[in-house]
Amino acid sequence: MKYTKASLTEFANQVLMGFGCSESEAEIVSNHLVLANLTGHDSHGIGMLPMYGLQVRDGNLIPNQTPDCHPSVGAISIVDAKRGFGHRMALLALDHAMQSIGEHRVAILGLRNSGHVSRVGTYSEYCAAKGYVSLHFVNVVGHPPLVAPYGAREPGFSTNPISMAMPVDGQAKPLLDLATSTVAFGKIRVASNKGEQVPLGNLIDANGVPSTDPDPMALRREGALSAFGEHKGSGLGLFVELLAGALAGGETVAAENYIPEGVFNNMLSIIIDPTAFNSRDEVTRRTLEFYEYIKAKPAAQGSDDVLMPGEPELASSEKRSSEGIPVDAETLRQIVEVSGEFGLQEKSLRALLVAA
Repeated sequence: MKYTKASLTEFANQVLMGFGCSESEAEIVSNHLVLANLTGHDSHGIGMLPMYGLQVRDGNLIPNQTPDCHPSVGAISIVDAKRGFGHRMALLALDHAMQSIGEHRVAILGLRNSGHVSRVGTYSEYCAAKGYVSLHFVNVVGHPPLVAPYGAREPGFSTNPISMAMPVDGQAKPLLDLATSTVAFGKIRVASNKGEQVPLGNLIDANGVPSTDPDPMALRREGALSAFGEHKGSGLGLFVELLAGALAGGETVAAENYIPEGVFNNMLSIIIDPTAFNSRDEVTRRTLEFYEYIKAKPAAQGSDDVLMPGEPELASSEKRSSEGIPVDAETLRQIVEVSGEFGLQEKSLRALLVAA
């Protein structure tokens, strides 16, 4: 089924307030999740709600948390999110860190002990809207690793995403947002929920053999995700673990501090004022000049166009805004089931959904 953006947002809002989030926090989180769905990243959309509910139930995700913002050291800021909802904690942490830009023209943030920050590209967009270049590196702790390092048959780190963007007229253009695994774990979960296979190269099974069956990984955490680009993606994933976990965060996956339904993020963010290098107009001119230079290249056989990072998300957003956002029945069932543990009624929740 396809649903309207407005109804999915209200649906997520009510679920999150049922979990204990204030109206303002629920709005931030629901907008974040539905935007992920809108841009085609269903792995980071409302399908995350069942996990959040279980974390709140177990006391591992804390609604309406107040982060601990340490005093800045030069341009470096450390923020302990204290297991609050990462969507809101990350924005508060970025605002805190960006206070140093006036003096230093750069801000470096170490966000620690955060609840799931979800789609990392959101934070590149947030910084670009303020006119800043930004780079973000995120590691994942709290549960066993998911991604096999190059040459290994067992997982050694998690999806460890990277995002970066250039600001052009208040927008992120281009916007790079990727996991260092071939796909995010959430895409394996979505495929399992839909009863679909995944492309060869996304997974290895428990014996280290490439597999297309998402169920063992999605349901029982058997096997591992593959790093993209073999040794290259694996090397990037390793360094994200070091930058976000060993340098800026509280721990890496090597600490093996695992708990049921544990998903916590550390994030290293670097926010740069481009006017420290040249006028904003000149940086924008050079950025657009290069952007159009790449776009003008002739398409290869089998391609309709040369796509820049961020363009698939824009295309998905336009399509789903007009045609509706697809959500599979199993994902909705899981959300409703967990919501029931917080006293929310299935009939009332489903009544909020409006077909597109």
